[in-house]
Amino acid sequence: MIRRKDKLTKVVGPIEGGKGNITRELLIEGNELKNQAKVFAKLSVPVGGSVGLHEHNKDYEVYYILSGKGEVLDGDKIVEVNEGDVVYAINTKHYIENIGDEELVFLAVIINL
Repeated sequence: MIRRKDKLTKVVGPIEGGKGNITRELLIEGNELKNQAKVFAKLSVPVGGSVGLHEHNKDYEVYYILSGKGEVLDGDKIVEVNEGDVVYAINTKHYIENIGDEELVFLAVIINL
């Protein structure tokens, strides 16, 4: 199956109490995920924006950074992430913030446990 770019659902607004309006393009959604995952999306975070601090207990989240520069909470450390980095959170609190001078763009998937 192919989903054309002009048919993707776009949602714009804050996420998890974070800063700024984040653009989410839902790449695969709903029944297409066969209850194996909740979300597969491309997120675009403006300069200074963030996905707020949150936790996953019954699922886990993976980010793949496509472009830009961000910072994430990794356990008890704040770590910089860049293009090509993979971030995942299982049973831990995390956030991601754009600390660069251009949009931070990444793929995100929330997988059911």
